[in-house]
Amino acid sequence: MQTQTDPTAAPNGQLKDKLQHSLDSGKESLSSCCDTICKSSSQMCESASDCVRKNPIASVVGAAFIGAAVCYLILEGRTQPTFRDRYVSGPLSSASDSVNDSLKSIFDTLKFW
Repeated sequence: MQTQTDPTAAPNGQLKDKLQHSLDSGKESLSSCCDTICKSSSQMCESASDCVRKNPIASVVGAAFIGAAVCYLILEGRTQPTFRDRYVSGPLSSASDSVNDSLKSIFDTLKFW
């Protein structure tokens, strides 16, 4: 009896090995990248901590100015209606819309007759 070998078995095995090697390589690269980021961030935190310890007043004042600037930028985007908009233009516009709607319905009723 003759046994037949699968012609796709060898390429599939090679492909599996290549994929596994690529996966392992990617894991190693990701691990080294994470280690580098961790070391850099801890160095940055240490230098910021040293800077705050050396200049505490300047750090607090700087943080207060940055907070005030952020607050100003946030509040600048919000617009408060003026007195005129709130008590004159707004109600007049609303009344005008109501009158227009009423006249339109009256006109439509008369047009029907």
